[in-house]
Amino acid sequence: MLRKLRALLSASAVTCYVRARVLIVQPVVPHYRSKLYELLYQHLLQNGIELQVAYGTPNADQAAKHDLVDLPESIGLKVKNYWFFGGKVLYQPIFWRMLSADLVIVLNANGYLLNYPLSVVALLGRPKLAYWVWWKKLRTEEGSFTELLRRQITRAGQWWFAYTAGTRDYLLLDGMPSEQITVVNNSVDISGFRAALRAVTAAELHNFAEVNHLPIDAPIGVFCGGLYGDKRLEFLFEAVKLIHADRPDFHLLVLGDGVMRDLVQQATGSDHRIHYLGPSFGKEKALCFRLSKLFLCPGLVGLAILDAFTASIPMITTDIADHGPEFDYLNDGVNGLLIADEVRAYADAIVSLLSDEPRLKNLSSGAALSAQQYSIENMAEKFAEGIISCLKRP
Repeated sequence: MLRKLRALLSASAVTCYVRARVLIVQPVVPHYRSKLYELLYQHLLQNGIELQVAYGTPNADQAAKHDLVDLPESIGLKVKNYWFFGGKVLYQPIFWRMLSADLVIVLNANGYLLNYPLSVVALLGRPKLAYWVWWKKLRTEEGSFTELLRRQITRAGQWWFAYTAGTRDYLLLDGMPSEQITVVNNSVDISGFRAALRAVTAAELHNFAEVNHLPIDAPIGVFCGGLYGDKRLEFLFEAVKLIHADRPDFHLLVLGDGVMRDLVQQATGSDHRIHYLGPSFGKEKALCFRLSKLFLCPGLVGLAILDAFTASIPMITTDIADHGPEFDYLNDGVNGLLIADEVRAYADAIVSLLSDEPRLKNLSSGAALSAQQYSIENMAEKFAEGIISCLKRP
């Protein structure tokens, strides 16, 4: 009898322990986000908080990247997305689901239609509203109507999850209270990728190089990411032509997919030293990074910078305005290079670095050290702390 009573009390305690419900709303779930949601789900459950992530079907640009996944049913709520104006405006039929949550976390995007009624309802006190804030290095549309609208909507939140410290600075300048901002330091599964890199054998490297017609001792650069305009692939291929004038032995690996796939395939067809491997994950991705000495990304720098650091590869990019918030992680001359926005300057910097082994080694060491500062585990922990703090606020 006593044992049954204890079991009943234990079951009741577990049932009562879930005292708050959190809903994160995303348009889609890229593969690199799944680990975050799994970790965050566990963190919150241990604190009596139930997490659900609503997401849906991709627009054309998102689908072209071929990097989306579904979440486990215990975490994910998949809905039908309705895209308008060429995939720039999104409606998700989950408004009533939002109202049943204690806290709703959304992206600070003008094109997400539910953000507008949600910001009005949140003024009544339920649900609480938090924004997951993405911020470019420099907003070229500063002072425009779209930027003013974004700021006005973002001010409606009760909490803000900043991608990086630079995003927090943007929010502070906009008048958000510092005690209601959580810097999550946006990350990927570094530990998982590091394990994949370590698991690669010398035999696998030689076999992979042979199959893909790569000289094992050649200087190799890698680009990994979405194939779309902000990545400036035309600039990259022009720079490679200039590099080849001085280093004809240089090879470039291109990993990823997107709407500019045809451009990459054309470059591959015109030069056997450019290799397109499509969207690559797991073992294949690890093999490519193990073979490479540099990460070339003259366009928008995003989360891929952490892949480079994890593989001890310096990031080589340009000083443009359109970098993502993860650009904060780049330390020029320490873990990568920030080059003037000019094709010749970019190519010359790469040629110079390839001929300076001590300098390349120092940058590689700096990249490896930088990888230790960021992890998906730390991101999930910080995210959970921010959610708990937000829920505790009156």
